[in-house]
Amino acid sequence: MIPSEQITGVYRQRLESITQANGYHSDAGAHLYEGWLAHALVMDSQQEFPFIALQPGDDRRASKSSGGRLRREVTFHIIVAEKAEQGVAVKLQRHLHDLILALADRNNTDQLDGYALSSEVGDADFNIPEDGYPVAWVALTVTAGYQLILEPKP
Repeated sequence: MIPSEQITGVYRQRLESITQANGYHSDAGAHLYEGWLAHALVMDSQQEFPFIALQPGDDRRASKSSGGRLRREVTFHIIVAEKAEQGVAVKLQRHLHDLILALADRNNTDQLDGYALSSEVGDADFNIPEDGYPVAWVALTVTAGYQLILEPKP
């Protein structure tokens, strides 16, 4: 498995843990989609809310290579979608709180279960529609640094 795939797996596992049984505010982790939010919204007209979309972002060089090792950073956008109804702002704030608790590493020695060199929970954006659109969401950016070791080809 390649490093970015391992990192994706850790994020997926942590997001799936967001359930009321685990002490979170909702069961958003029970409905996790990988890919783009729009695809998740149109996949099922009977979509259950809330749900989480794990979207790939950039995978970029973090520093120059040295001794056959490339340092890279991979970014993900994590979105929790909710029905745009009375009280949605508070629900989105709770979803953000749950995301941060689930995704942030508790120490600086074992980033993303040892698969990353660094891990950062970034900024969040809220989208509460004013035009009658039925869905609101909070989007959080997470970034993980990893090392790619270049093996010589046989």
